Amino acid sequence: VGCALAQAAVFPLGLDGLHISKDLFPFVCQARLWLLGLGFSLGYGSMFTKIWWVHTVFTKKEEKKERRKTLEPWKLYATVGLVVGLDFVILAIWQIVNPLKRTTEEFTKEEPKSDIDVLILPKLEHCSSEKMNTWLGIFYGFKGLLLLLGIFLAYETKGVSTEKINDHRAVGMAIYNVAVLCLITAPVTMILSSQQDAAFAFASLAIVFSSYITLVVLFVPKMRRLITRGEWQSEQQDTMKTGSSTNNNEEEKSRMMEKENRELEKIIAEKEERVSELQHQLKERQQLRSRRRSSNCAADNHFNNSASASAATGPNLYQPSLPLVRCLVAEQADKLGRNNCDGSRVHLLYK
Repeated sequence: VGCALAQAAVFPLGLDGLHISKDLFPFVCQARLWLLGLGFSLGYGSMFTKIWWVHTVFTKKEEKKERRKTLEPWKLYATVGLVVGLDFVILAIWQIVNPLKRTTEEFTKEEPKSDIDVLILPKLEHCSSEKMNTWLGIFYGFKGLLLLLGIFLAYETKGVSTEKINDHRAVGMAIYNVAVLCLITAPVTMILSSQQDAAFAFASLAIVFSSYITLVVLFVPKMRRLITRGEWQSEQQDTMKTGSSTNNNEEEKSRMMEKENRELEKIIAEKEERVSELQHQLKERQQLRSRRRSSNCAADNHFNNSASASAATGPNLYQPSLPLVRCLVAEQADKLGRNNCDGSRVHLLYK
C-alpha cells in the first residue's frame, strides 16, 4: 500500500498550469505532499517496525531478559499506526496553519527564434507556503530520523539468525535502498527546484526505483520459494505468531532446562552416594586385611618361640623349618599327591 501511494504521487508531480486551472493547483500541491508522505510512512514504517521488533527480541535477550515484554501483533500494528499518525499530524497542522498554494517564479525575458517582435517571459509554477523552509525542516527531519534509525537497526540485526523470521536481512537491504535514495534525492531536488524537467525526472525515478527495488527484494524470494518448493507460509502470519509465542517458547525452554538440571543434580547425588559407599567398603576391606596381616605375624612369632624352646630342651630331635612345615600342611590339605615343594622332594627324618 505504501509503495502504491508513493508511486501515485508521481502523477501530480508532472502536472502544471497547462493541464489544470489555477484554482485546482493547490489541490494538486496537497495531493503531492500527502501521497508521498503517507506512502513513505506506510511503506518504510512497516519495514522499520519489523526490523525494530527483530532487534528488540533477539539482540537484547541477555541484557533485558527479565524486563522484556511480549510483542503481540497489535503492538506491531500500533507502531506502524504511530508512525503514520505522526506524519498525518504534521501534514494536517502544516495545511491548516500554512497551506500550500500556487506561486510563480519569473525568469529573464527571452527572444524567440523567429523574427517576431516579441519577448517571451518564462514562468515556473511552484507549490509553496509561508515558512516553507521551517515546515520542510520538520518534515524532512522526521523522515531522516526514521531513516538513520532504520539503518542502525538493520546493521545491528545483520547477524541475527532465526527460523521464525527469515526475511529480516531482505528488510534490511530494502531499508538501505530507501535510505540511500531518499538521502540523495531530497537535497538534489531542492537544488534543482528551478529546473522543472530535471527535478521531476530525478524525483520520479527515485520514487519508482525505490518502490520497485523494495518490492523485488522483499517478495521475489517468497515467490521463488512458492514456485520451487511448493511451500507457502504467510510471513506476516508467521511473524505475528512469532511475536506472540517467542517469549512463550523461551519460557518453555527455560522450564525444560530447569527440569533437566534437577534430574542431573539427582543423578549426581546418587553417584556421589554410591562413590562414598564404595569408599567406605574399600576402607573396611583395607582394615580387615591389616588385621589379618597382624594376626599372621603374631602367629609366626609364637611358632618361632615354641620352636626355639623345643630346640633348647631336645637337642637330639631334628625340627623342620617353618617353610617346610607350611609346604607339608598344604600338601596334606590339598590331597593332590604332589611330592615336590619349591622344586625338590622333601624327606622328614626323625632321629
